Amino acid sequence: MLIEKNTLCYASERGHNNFWYPSATRLVIKKNCLAERVSWLGGGNKMPIKLLKSCLLPINITENTTTNISPPTKNDYVIVWIEKNV
Repeated sequence: MLIEKNTLCYASERGHNNFWYPSATRLVIKKNCLAERVSWLGGGNKMPIKLLKSCLLPINITENTTTNISPPTKNDYVIVWIEKNV
């Protein structure tokens, strides 16, 4: 699926029973990017997608964003969450 640039998304964080959930940490997809939908449950009105770290731009710098989306591994994939209506 193609995700349009400037789409708001949320970083993942570990939660109940070590499952991954959307966090409050917001990111922007900075360019049109191909993403793959992940078949995870949970997340409420958000769905998980897998895309390259290099497509993401943090809105606020936190420990979560610096750990999960920073170089030197920018060409790795990461799971982020977008609103289901996107």
